[in-house]
Amino acid sequence: MIVLYNAVAGACAEDKANSGGGGPPPGQIPFTIGVDASSGANNAMTGGLHNPSVLFGSNQGEYIDFADGTSGTSAGQSTYGTASSPTRTTQTAHVRTSEVSASYSTAPMFQALLFVGGYVRQGNMGAVSNIHWQIASSMTTSLSNGTFIGPPNEVLDMNEHNQNNVLAAGPSFSSSTGFIPQGIYGSPSKSIGSNFYLFGLRWGGGRGTPTFPAVNDTMTLQITVDADVGGVTYTKIHDFIIKFI
Repeated sequence: MIVLYNAVAGACAEDKANSGGGGPPPGQIPFTIGVDASSGANNAMTGGLHNPSVLFGSNQGEYIDFADGTSGTSAGQSTYGTASSPTRTTQTAHVRTSEVSASYSTAPMFQALLFVGGYVRQGNMGAVSNIHWQIASSMTTSLSNGTFIGPPNEVLDMNEHNQNNVLAAGPSFSSSTGFIPQGIYGSPSKSIGSNFYLFGLRWGGGRGTPTFPAVNDTMTLQITVDADVGGVTYTKIHDFIIKFI
């Protein structure tokens, strides 16, 4: 049996493909997605846009922890909620357009890659096993200035069964290829049929005169995690929304 649930609202909705049964008992949580094993925000992920050509310094895009609630800094802030159809948790991470354009000024790449990461935290129903991270094959966006999400690459899914897919801050990493595997992504190598998608935000405008997202533009990546607890497979869905400010 597969059960779709919302750990925040306490509501549970059984997957339509499976009749009978139902969600966990009231107050029981199979697992959640957190920014780390225990200390940081729960029902939340970390993520950001990364300029793959900028390996050091402060202009790597928004490749940092959004989920700490900090405001008034380059880290922006996250706000949280729930949604239905399907039942899911939501997170809106604020990204500064000025830092995105600064990243381009440092290294003029045609796109920024979107990375996300998190940790599958055990709930109060027992041990979690058979973890499976999944990524929607498309993104919902409200973008302007000619910017758009390019066709995603299907990449190797070597991290799809990890409990720990925490995303760390970018400045500590380096890579001779310009790609820094992070979070749920373990490799940039193409793998047709993996259903594990890596998205990139592409700039508008012509060569040498790019345009960037406008304030209040949004882009949403939906993450799904399946895991077994007590012989039942539960499904958690989380929307990671980037909103430009």
